[in-house]
Amino acid sequence: MKTAKNGRYADRVSDAIHSSLADIQAALTASRSAESADGTVRAEASAKRQVALQLSPAAMKMRPDDLAAMILTTQRQAQSKAEAVITERLDTFRSDPRVAVALDNLRDTQASPAPPPRPTTDPDDEDGDADFIDSVYKSDRGW
Repeated sequence: MKTAKNGRYADRVSDAIHSSLADIQAALTASRSAESADGTVRAEASAKRQVALQLSPAAMKMRPDDLAAMILTTQRQAQSKAEAVITERLDTFRSDPRVAVALDNLRDTQASPAPPPRPTTDPDDEDGDADFIDSVYKSDRGW
């Protein structure tokens, strides 16, 4: 039996879960930046992709191989920072006892699905549905 008190609790749990999921979703698109030790390269990335790259004038004086290595390293650092934010948000989400209960309930529901519905017709009546459909379609002929 669902009471008003239980309904309000369920709504609060649902709101908390939705809020946490919104935080995770925002973290997926939020970007983080990293800069090389000498400031030559600055990269910005989200957890999914590279967002921006800035090179200082000093970058043009570097050997191409060294510059490429510095760019890749700085991009990886920016992306790692963005991924760390997501990991932290996911850990917070998973550690919430309300989420744990909801996930357990979902897992239990998926593990033991509801039984299939029982047939509503008599199993011995092989053509029962067809007879009913015919009677419905033919019912307007006598009017």
